[in-house]
Amino acid sequence: MKENKNNEMDAVKMEFLITLNDNFIIQRFFNVRDFNSDAKYSIELYDYIRDFANEFSYDLKMRSVIYLLENREQIEGDSSVLDTSFTDGPEYFNIYLKIGEQRIRHRIIDAKLYPPKIRYTVDIRPQVKSLLRGLTDIFSREKFNFEYCGVQTIG
Repeated sequence: MKENKNNEMDAVKMEFLITLNDNFIIQRFFNVRDFNSDAKYSIELYDYIRDFANEFSYDLKMRSVIYLLENREQIEGDSSVLDTSFTDGPEYFNIYLKIGEQRIRHRIIDAKLYPPKIRYTVDIRPQVKSLLRGLTDIFSREKFNFEYCGVQTIG
């Protein structure tokens, strides 16, 4: 955090990123005014990112159910539609929150749980605005909770 000419605090630039292995799904940079570095270790941030990852997984699951129901006859006739063996190795969705090159949070979701049609057509643009607003709110708070199940998350 730096002071500008008017003794006001400049915003800290952060990055939110989701990838499927090394392929970018979405990357957004956003600024946080009144940045509080203690937020990195807070339960509020942990819960917020965990809840987002759970909602993201749930959305993929529901889209998979709809896809499977709509294409039931085709899948019953040719199960290779769901075959994911044409991809080598595992596939993971990675959810990153960064400041510069420093990773603040990283969540991993197994992408091979979902049909190829679903995992290769992810679009979270409708949720991005509220997601970034929530992250900005967390990083500009003054007070945080640093205890999880009786364990302190910050020294």
